[in-house]
Amino acid sequence: MSNCCSDKCTKSAAWFAAGLGTLAVFGVLALYLVRTEKTDPIAAQRGAFRLQQWTELKQANSQGLEAYGVVKAENGVYRLPIAKALEVMATEWKEGNAAGRAKLLQRLETSTKAPSYE
Repeated sequence: MSNCCSDKCTKSAAWFAAGLGTLAVFGVLALYLVRTEKTDPIAAQRGAFRLQQWTELKQANSQGLEAYGVVKAENGVYRLPIAKALEVMATEWKEGNAAGRAKLLQRLETSTKAPSYE
C-alpha cells in the first residue's frame, strides 16, 4: 500500500479546510443578519434628528472658532481664529519657555481681573 500524501500534507489540508469552513460559517451568519435585521423607524428618525442637531451645532461653533470677535473689551480679551492664535503663540514662545509662560500668565491676570468700582 502506497500512501499518496504525507502526514504533514494531510494536516495542512485539514487546517485549510477548517479555516475555510469557519469563514463560511461567519459569512452565512453575517448575510443572515444583514437580510433579517431591519432598522426601526424610530431609530432612523432619531438618527436624522441627531444629525440635524450636530450640523446646527457645528455651524454655530464654526463662527466662534474661525472668526475674529470681542469677548471682553474692558479686559482686552478678543477672539482669534485658531490658525492665527497658533501663529501668535508660536512667535511668543520662540524666546523660550520662561518668557512665553510669563506673557501667558500676564494675559491671564489681565483677562480675569475684577472691575474696580472706586
